[in-house]
Amino acid sequence: MKNLFTILFLTAGLFLNAQYYSITFANVPQENVAEFERLETTYWSKVAKHNIENGKQINWGLLSRVGGGSDSWNYVFVNVYETAEQMTDNSVWDPKSILGIDPQEISTNHLTNGYGVTHWSVKASIQGSGGASVWNFGSPANVNAFIQENQTVWGPAFKKNMGGRTNWGVGQKLNNIEDQYSTVMTWDSFETVADAIKFMNGEFSQPQVTNSNMAEIMPNGFTARVIVTPVMWAVE
Repeated sequence: MKNLFTILFLTAGLFLNAQYYSITFANVPQENVAEFERLETTYWSKVAKHNIENGKQINWGLLSRVGGGSDSWNYVFVNVYETAEQMTDNSVWDPKSILGIDPQEISTNHLTNGYGVTHWSVKASIQGSGGASVWNFGSPANVNAFIQENQTVWGPAFKKNMGGRTNWGVGQKLNNIEDQYSTVMTWDSFETVADAIKFMNGEFSQPQVTNSNMAEIMPNGFTARVIVTPVMWAVE
């Protein structure tokens, strides 16, 4: 979104009051993409907007992955919240009372090969706009040290020199933590997908820091790096 991370995301820039966010990963077969997007943007976005207008969440977004294989996730929902209570209240997803439509009539479950939900907290962010974001996932040996360095070293460095970024942030996973999955993520947002690709290719000069311990904190680097773009945000 152009103003998400009050969110994170994540792609754009709302994270003003956000403390928590959930990411729902979905694998949507190509033949179902059009109907999946239609139902989500036509109906479920309106449910989310109602919740936002009534103070039950900060934002909702549907984003698509750039590239990837047919057996991996290609869409994500990002829901942004101010409190943990909001994030865990599933009763608000009620199209019957909000839109007068039975949820089974607009369900997208049958259009996917499955979902996966993770819950996160926002640990640091720099606000800004953007049309594409690089999501960096990792499993540092010391999660607290990773977050602290981003808050005290990299965050201040990026405030002085964004290195081509329009938005940046750090999140910590709170739920669905397993050995094979990441425990932290960062996001770097850019105006375009092309800029995001250039960033991943090292074509933007980056701020130099002399007091980083990241080589010790996360010696193997990020475990996954993907680019996402917004299909729609409930609040632009």
